[in-house]
Amino acid sequence: MSLEFFDQLLVELSDQSHPCTVDLRLCGLAYFEFYAAACSLHNNVGSWTSMKPFIDRAYQEMTRLPPPETLCWRRLYTDACLLCAISQVSDLAQDDAAATEAVAILDRAIIIAGAPGRLDSIHQLIKNIQENYLTLKPLITSSHKQPLTQMYHSSAFSLCVPCIDPPPNVLGRQWSQKPFVLQRYGYVQGWKALSSWASIDYLRSWRALVSLDFPEHTAQPQNEVLYLAQHNLFMQFPALEGDIGIPEYVYACPDPPSCYPAYKPPGNMDGLIINAWLGPRGTISPAHTDPFFNCYVQVVGRKTVWLAPPDVSNLMYPFDTSTSDTADKSRNPAANVTEPSMCNTSRVDVFPHSAKAEQASRDAFPDFWKEVPQKAMCVTLAPGDVLFFPPGWWHAMQSEETSFSISMWF
Repeated sequence: MSLEFFDQLLVELSDQSHPCTVDLRLCGLAYFEFYAAACSLHNNVGSWTSMKPFIDRAYQEMTRLPPPETLCWRRLYTDACLLCAISQVSDLAQDDAAATEAVAILDRAIIIAGAPGRLDSIHQLIKNIQENYLTLKPLITSSHKQPLTQMYHSSAFSLCVPCIDPPPNVLGRQWSQKPFVLQRYGYVQGWKALSSWASIDYLRSWRALVSLDFPEHTAQPQNEVLYLAQHNLFMQFPALEGDIGIPEYVYACPDPPSCYPAYKPPGNMDGLIINAWLGPRGTISPAHTDPFFNCYVQVVGRKTVWLAPPDVSNLMYPFDTSTSDTADKSRNPAANVTEPSMCNTSRVDVFPHSAKAEQASRDAFPDFWKEVPQKAMCVTLAPGDVLFFPPGWWHAMQSEETSFSISMWF
């Protein structure tokens, strides 16, 4: 079956009118070299490493060029990954290591390049590899629990996010102006994800962790935090979409809030952007703003959320093009001294890890600590909790343990 994918891809690459080929030709000489290598690869399936130079070249160009000019290189990256994966499993049938690597290559085509024009083919090929080459372990629905330990309690807020019970039937203007929480399995009670996504074995059974593991189970340098942030999980693993639902609030078409009159819904066809957030205990998302309403669902573990209204923006010390702050990047991953044009992201760590760190922050950002805590609020979300907040609100997140969350921008 993998060779059928190979043959079909070669036919499309040789068709000068095929949309993917039209785009690929914009890569210039790289396209013709790639097509020649693909034809050669067809006659010698074991030489799958011949695709690596094209993958590397395409990646270089994707990171160098502005996004509107990268389509041809994303096409090249995707097709080179496809040929690489096909030839690898065809040459080493029944080899679990080769099959796992092939799936990882295809995952990278989705994550890094977006798999333009090939997403369905990649999903099909992954299913084919699973069924014919990859031996998955039996499903054991176990959960990985960690002891809960108390983190340093910051004084960056004085209010708690209100919990609403029962939930409002309609997200009218009364409810769309400020944050609120719906607690404990009420509004998302039917989500299978609440009981299943805590199990690594369950996620592996859907291939979701064939090439991606929970951060605390991955070999990594000491103190380095790995964070899967703002990830389009369901494009990569469409089977998992059946484990969640879409709350009715995201279809409410709310008016722009008075504190953020520039609001417009996402410009895609659905007017909705769904992302996943996965990280270990201690993972930090620094204080920042987003231009959309957010329906934020905590699926696995606990996560503390800090929020402050838009009218504190002049006290948030945002990054700008003149910033050269080299402060502790492990606490604030937005600290980017190479290209720090992040005016929607604050330099203030609202989750200092100690009293000493908080005092240092008070010394560096006095206006924030003098004015913002009185207006800021906080809540620790548990599995099944739903947090709603309007566009323009400053918010920061801290995982209290291994945490899986879903955000829905609308």
